[in-house]
Formats: sequence, structure tokens, C-alpha cells
Amino acid sequence: MIDFLVFDTFTIVFSAVILIIAVLACFFTPYVRYRREDGEDAVVSEVPSLSVILTPHDEADKLEVCLPLLLRQNYPAGFQVIVVIEEGEHETEDLVKRIQGELSDKPGDGSLYMTYIPDSSRYMSRKKLAMTLGVKAAKTEWVLFTEPYSRPSSDEWLLTMAQRCSEGTDMVIGYGNYEETTPAFKRFERLNMAYYLMREDTKGIAYTTLSHNILLRKSLFMEQEGFRGNLELIRGEYDFLVNKYATETGTVLVTNHEAWMTDDEPSRKTWLNKHIFYAETRKTLSRSGRHRVWFNVDQIALHASLLLIVSGIVFGALAMNLVVLAAAAIALIASWVVRSCMGFKAMKRFEEYIPFLAIYPFQLSLVWHNLNYLIRHRFADKLDFTTHKQ
Repeated sequence: MIDFLVFDTFTIVFSAVILIIAVLACFFTPYVRYRREDGEDAVVSEVPSLSVILTPHDEADKLEVCLPLLLRQNYPAGFQVIVVIEEGEHETEDLVKRIQGELSDKPGDGSLYMTYIPDSSRYMSRKKLAMTLGVKAAKTEWVLFTEPYSRPSSDEWLLTMAQRCSEGTDMVIGYGNYEETTPAFKRFERLNMAYYLMREDTKGIAYTTLSHNILLRKSLFMEQEGFRGNLELIRGEYDFLVNKYATETGTVLVTNHEAWMTDDEPSRKTWLNKHIFYAETRKTLSRSGRHRVWFNVDQIALHASLLLIVSGIVFGALAMNLVVLAAAAIALIASWVVRSCMGFKAMKRFEEYIPFLAIYPFQLSLVWHNLNYLIRHRFADKLDFTTHKQ
């Protein structure tokens, strides 16, 4: 008769190791290294005048939704929205002129100004050129970069961001998310990575940002020549701005709900391109190696514990060792439940509601999605990433 309940030294030690490592691995997660705390930074008593820069490209439909929301901001200090477009975008031009006319009849705290990208410019990202022209057109010290497909969460968005513009601050990074109709994995991946970035924002030097919600001093941008060092790359504007201009003491993160910006759901093409282009952009970014350390450690701990659990299940089944099999099964269930609880709570802090049972599989799939993006980047035409086509 076969004895399924074996309690020899190997069985006890192997079972204990599986359980202990499974539990310890659960704490290798960005959710325990950063916790959201609204209002952790002192606010200024008097906010400055500022300029909001928009650089649409054939996005009149999105601009029609976005512009009124920006111009309705409650901001007593006064602000100007600067729209930079290419000549020939008649639909966008007509829209801006119509809204300018409506503003003259019903003035508020904001004004609207439009300027154009010259046709003669070459060998430079049109997006970065448009953002640079927007900064040059601004008459204020503080400029805020955002996008037509991003919408402020409230009419206090601008005020909440500007309240962090203290004398010793050069950059204010606001939180951003996707609209709630976006598939769960895309919302999960964005917020999961945001946890790594927000920790760096508050406990080191900011690396990049996933949001389109950045306040920056114009004088700093002009003194350090804007996007110099990244001009030839077609994308990566917000990544580069944060990476270049962030400092340990001069950068502030704002997570107050009033300051959130919500992006439209990205199409599959937009989603893939964002990740593939980032693989190229990060070559020009400082602190990339340091940034990836914790993600790599977390993924190694996650997959090593799962591999150990699977090994225990296979060994227990083949050796008909019920003790090891039970320990491995308990470890798998415990890992799934604990990680799901921690992830669900972390997502809830930012009002993201991801299916509870999907969180653990989503965590496991992150590294494989990243591998897919890197492979796509490896076999992509490198001329697609640059304005220098020769």
C-alpha cells in the first residue's frame, strides 16, 4: 500500500520552502513601496498666471471636447490656452476661431490663443517643435503641457496643480489615467507602472511620466534648450521632459483627484506604438538602468515563486506525495489571494476597479507583454522612430 502522507525531512523542508517563498514573494510589489497621500506637499497662498499648451494634429473632434473643459477652469490668477497647429488644418483652425468668438461674448478666467508651425522646419519632431513654439508664445513663467485627448477631472484641476508652484519648485507632475471603458489590462498596466514612477517622483528623481499633465518653468525650458538631446526622435515628448528637467528637490507629484487628467481609450495601434516607441526613447533617457531594477526584482520574485510552486505540484503528483502537493496548492492559492488583495487595494486608491481574480494573471503577464514589445521594436524599421530618414 502506497503511503501518501510522507513526513520525512525532505518533504517537510521542501514544503516549508515553497510556502515561505510564496509568502515573501508577495511583498515584492510596487504597491508596498509607494502609497498615495493627497496634500503631502505645502501649497502656495497665491498661484501664478500660467499658460496651457495644446498641440493637436488633425484632432478637431477631440479638441472640441477638451477646449471648453480647459477654458471653464476656476482660476482667478488668469491663464491662457495656447493651441499650436500646422497650417492647412482648416477644421481645427475654424473650431478655435469659433471658440475664441464665444469667449469674447462670455469671458472667464481663461483666454485662447492660436499659432502655427512653419512649413519649412525639417529634421525635428513636429510635435516637439509645436510644444517648443507653444512655450515661446507663452507670456507666463509657468507652462502646462497636456493633450486634446486628455480631460481634466474637475474645474479645480488647474488650481490644484498650480498650488504646488512654490519658489523652490521647477516641475509639477500630475496624475493621469484612462477612461473607465478602457479594457482592464490596459488600465492595470498603466497604474501598475505608475506606482514605480510615483515612488521615484517622491523618493528620488523622477524618471518619466505616463500622464499628459506637466507644469514646468518656461525659464528652465529655454535655458536648457528645450528638447535638445531628443529632437530627432518622433515621440517621447513627456518622457524626455520629465527625465531632463526633474530634480530631487525641485519636482513635485500631485495625486489629488481634482488634478487628475483622464485620457481617451487608446486604440490597439496607439497602444502598441506607445510601447514600441518607448523602447527607442529610453535609449536617450538618464537613469534607465536604475529605474528598471525594482521591476526586474519584482518579476523575478513573482516568477521564481510560481516556478517553485509548479515544481512542487509536479513533484507531489509524480511522487504521490500528498504533503508536498498540498503545500504547493496552498502556496498557489495564497499567492493568488494575497497578491490580488494587495493589487485590488492599490488600484482602488486611484479609483481603478480591476476584476479581483484577474490581478494575479495580469501581474504574471506583464513581463511577457514587455518582451513582445521589445521583439516588435527589434524587428521594426529604425527609420520609423526618427525624423532623420537618410
